Parts: sequence; structure tokens; C-alpha cells
Amino acid sequence: MRCLYCRQRAGLLRRTCPVCARIIGIVEQSGGAVGLVGLVDIFAAAGLTQDQVDRVLDAQMGEEPTLRDRLTSDMTNVLMRGLGMPGRQSPEDVRRVRRTMRANGGEGTWRVGEKPPGTP
Repeated sequence: MRCLYCRQRAGLLRRTCPVCARIIGIVEQSGGAVGLVGLVDIFAAAGLTQDQVDRVLDAQMGEEPTLRDRLTSDMTNVLMRGLGMPGRQSPEDVRRVRRTMRANGGEGTWRVGEKPPGTP
């Protein structure tokens, strides 16, 4: 059977290969509780490359948000709660913002008095 994330051989009954399973385990274990830099350090300490991690984080499973969207949502909510605000960012919200930014050529914000990206 092929891995759902990297399409490499996963084994006879496995749906994910050992490398992708390790990445998923790290994200599930320390996802929103560790900052982005801390998470990168954990991946590096586990001997994982950026390409391996990016492949798993950006894998699209049907219409579900990616693992990166879930991770971003978790980190955003932890940060917002730490600042005393309600953390209500869902993975679907993150996916919607990401798609909007991609459709606008990567531009997602503008200043007062500027026109939004994509307007004449």
C-alpha cells in the first residue's frame, strides 16, 4: 500500500509510511502548545528534512483542511487566548484565508487608503 501523504511504499497494511507517521505524531503531540520555532527544532532533532515535513503538512486529503491549516489554527488560538481574546480560528478559516491570498497573488493585507489586491 502507498502512503497517503508522500505516495511512497507504506507497507502491507499501513496507510502511512514511518517518516510521515513520525511527522503526524509530532504535530499531534506538540501542535499548538509549542511555537513555530520550537516545532521546527523538534522536527530537526527527529532527523526530518524540510521537504518531508512540508509534504505532510501540505497534503490535501479530499476537501479537508491540511495539517498545516490545523496547526496554524491551533497556534493562532493559543496566541489569542494568551492575549486574553477568544480563540475561535478554525482550520476551515485558515484554509479560506490561504486560498484567498493565493488567488490574490499572495497579497492578503492592505493599509487604510489602499485598494484591496485585485481591484482596479
